[in-house]
Amino acid sequence: MGSKGKFWILTMVVAISGLSQGVLLPLIAIILEGKGVNAGINGFHATGIYLGVLLISPFIEAPLHKYGYKPIILIGGGLVALAMLAFPIWFNLYFWFFLRLLIGVGDHMLHFSSQTWIGAMSDSSKRGRNMAI
Repeated sequence: MGSKGKFWILTMVVAISGLSQGVLLPLIAIILEGKGVNAGINGFHATGIYLGVLLISPFIEAPLHKYGYKPIILIGGGLVALAMLAFPIWFNLYFWFFLRLLIGVGDHMLHFSSQTWIGAMSDSSKRGRNMAI
């Protein structure tokens, strides 16, 4: 596959990941509100995704160098998919918070790997444009 094809696949990976996060945040907030969860707890609960991003950030570079882009993207996508599928299993705030942490970790693995790959494969004259897309 050519670099143009890889570029658009990676761009779609980032877009789908962002879309899933953008849909998940308000959906879970609405579900928690409907279950009578306090607004403060609901808001704190929403930080789970971003705490997952913060937790994985210092550790993502070494595995990316060791294993490459594709395995990290696949593992991140798998984490996000498994966590999203696990929400209906059990309604428990702690369990759902843990799932949100996993989604944050997986999303960051997807974003970091995809964006690093796009930056690495882009010509220096088009790198800024490609990263902006």
